[in-house]
Amino acid sequence: MPRSQDGAVPARARSPRPSSTADTILRCATERFRRHGYTPTSVRAIANDAGVDPALVIRHFGSKEELFLRTVPNRGFWNDVLAGPLATLGTRLVEFLLSHASDEMLGMHTALVRASDSAAVRSKLNEVVEQSFIDQLKDRLPGPDPVLRARLIAAQIGGLLQALSISDETLRDYDHSCVIAVYGRAIQSTATGI
Repeated sequence: MPRSQDGAVPARARSPRPSSTADTILRCATERFRRHGYTPTSVRAIANDAGVDPALVIRHFGSKEELFLRTVPNRGFWNDVLAGPLATLGTRLVEFLLSHASDEMLGMHTALVRASDSAAVRSKLNEVVEQSFIDQLKDRLPGPDPVLRARLIAAQIGGLLQALSISDETLRDYDHSCVIAVYGRAIQSTATGI
């Protein structure tokens, strides 16, 4: 090995930190799952996108399924909109969803739905909905059956998200203020009976 003028052996170039490698893999996996879905995406394709050996993907994440589960958005997405005034919950939820309905978000939703035949993915999806939406909402709803109503509101939001994800062009092109008013009232009725 060549030595410097002072006789020291130069330090070898280091490979990227493991956390940055894992971050790169996660970022590439998120993009690939969003664009292509769960089933057609392979560990090899993710590794190729990340510029790493497929064995590193498995080393960092265990399996394709575990990696996919790490790409699922967790808590926090709905926090602000659910914390606002209950009297305007319906319109705020629809407005929030429409304003965040990017191709990336809709692509990830589609990937989640397609992958929900996996028990682990289905369980994670249910956990995320429970913790990030239903648990936050149920204690705020007045009247009878708040847990049922929180679940029905989650289903209403899921229905709109599904319609947007499957590219219902008529719905996507509709004036957002009209969709917010009509669908917001339906959700508000479930929330408060108004």
